[in-house]
Amino acid sequence: MRICKILGIGKAIGILVILIGFMYPVAAVQASWLDRVKDIYQLPENVQQIQKDYEATKQQLEEQKDKLSETIRHSQETEERLLGQNEILKKENEQLQERLKAMEQVALNKEKRNRKITYMVVTAALLIVFYFVFGRVFRFIVWRRQKRQMK
Repeated sequence: MRICKILGIGKAIGILVILIGFMYPVAAVQASWLDRVKDIYQLPENVQQIQKDYEATKQQLEEQKDKLSETIRHSQETEERLLGQNEILKKENEQLQERLKAMEQVALNKEKRNRKITYMVVTAALLIVFYFVFGRVFRFIVWRRQKRQMK
């Protein structure tokens, strides 16, 4: 019983507060309770707008992610292509180095051969000169001995 009386008094106080709230003068600057209710009903529209903005931002993010993936793929392809070209150029460089060494070796061999030929020619010329000089000196010595013996 007491609970029913307490609930009845609570209802009466609640109704009284609501009636006073309706009769209480509201300042012109403050929003009325009706505006607040309207704002509450407009919240779903705001939520929908926020959700649309979220979806648009999510879509832009996906597009940028796709563009980034494409750019990364493109740069990886470019890197692979450049690495392939680098390998080809490295092989060509090695071949050119081998050719250069071979050409240097040919030049050294040619120089050695020319030096040998020069030494041989100079030696042959000196031998010929020595032969003639030795022949003359020998003849002179022989001539002097013959001359001494004749005296």
